[in-house]
Amino acid sequence: MKRDDSAPAAFALTGQQVALALAHIESSAAFRSSRRHRALLRHLVERTLGGDQATLKESLLAVEVFGRSPGRFDPRLDSIVRVETRRLRKRLDDYFRTEGREAPMRIDLPVGSYVPVLALRDAPRHPVDATRRARDLVERGEHFLRQPLSAQTLEQALSRFDAALRESPDHAPALVGAGRAWLNLAIGWYRAPREAADHAAEALQRALRVAPDHAVGLTLLGALEHQFRHDWPAATRHFRRAAAAAPELAFVHSAYGCHLLARGEFEAADAALARARALDPLYLHTRMHLVNLRIGQARLDDAQAELDAALDLAPDSLGLVGLAGVLAIERSQPQAAIGHYRRACGLMPDHPGCIAGLAAALAAAGCLDEADALMQQLQQGPAQPPVSPYMRAVVAARCHRNDAAFALLGQAIDEADPNAMLIAADPSLRSLRGDARWPALVAALRRPLGR
Repeated sequence: MKRDDSAPAAFALTGQQVALALAHIESSAAFRSSRRHRALLRHLVERTLGGDQATLKESLLAVEVFGRSPGRFDPRLDSIVRVETRRLRKRLDDYFRTEGREAPMRIDLPVGSYVPVLALRDAPRHPVDATRRARDLVERGEHFLRQPLSAQTLEQALSRFDAALRESPDHAPALVGAGRAWLNLAIGWYRAPREAADHAAEALQRALRVAPDHAVGLTLLGALEHQFRHDWPAATRHFRRAAAAAPELAFVHSAYGCHLLARGEFEAADAALARARALDPLYLHTRMHLVNLRIGQARLDDAQAELDAALDLAPDSLGLVGLAGVLAIERSQPQAAIGHYRRACGLMPDHPGCIAGLAAALAAAGCLDEADALMQQLQQGPAQPPVSPYMRAVVAARCHRNDAAFALLGQAIDEADPNAMLIAADPSLRSLRGDARWPALVAALRRPLGR
């Protein structure tokens, strides 16, 4: 993970200091019983000190530390590196909170990274000062989360939250911020979705151990349970706890409404979004969810009115311009949809979501050759973020290639594509609903994924 100048000043470390620190950690109560975590920690530290951080990757750690076969390890099927790194991080936290609280050197393993941070401890800090510094870093992280989301802004946010956690490891707002950044990295496919969602879950669960009624943390964990693990009962529990903890927070009701909408529970979604709208009429995400809801209810005139009002507030919102394209297709206006998606491509050139949307609009207009050419160009280039299987499935459905669409949707479910939760309610897939394979596809979506 890229670091920045928000990190504390570095100290020169000698091999002897590191060896002594490792010896104390390995002989502690937290580590004595776990040979696996002692070996993993030593490997990470020694490679970092040797300047070999580039080798600290999931695929290499699986082979070098956990004995997996080279060339056969598949992180989608085998999560051992992520799981054991998460457990190691917890052991380190336990050690430095108890036996190692006075240790002269600290070793941290930031969420989502396999590169440990080693530093001599500065002069003793007053807890209030550490919290003040952490709070300032969280505010800076939140600033980047409020910018148009991109890989760069999300990584900038994450680095500030990580720095805040080095100042105050149990600072709940920093943990929630890190969870939110990781969740958005997963949703945008800026990082591998399953792995990034795991990191988000770890940060959010830690936050809720510190602050069990943190409404935003509960809401984000509810979204994660539904979107990446397909566990609706667990998601519902988190959403309801969030609403009980902060009934006047529009974000909670808006997110819950969005996920109810994705499940096709339109009446309940309408009530949740109406509550969010009453609490904060200017919250743009609620307005976007309402446009999608009206499309799902086939209330296209109402959807247009909602969209026009939202565009009046944010005419250059990429999400709203894309919604304009979806609504134009629903209103049998494919040429207008093409215009909206061309504008979206102008707002964010080369973004695969915009290009795939344009290809879908071209397919709806009967321009299959142009749609195919766009998708071929997109899949041959180094698209960042990658073209998700769900996006490719939507284009295939618009081209009436049902076999390809079903295969890609199955892949989307298997790979924890964050868009897969939309399958049941997405009007772009309406042409597939009469197919005999549709019920099995929806049933697969309702089954919780392995953790």
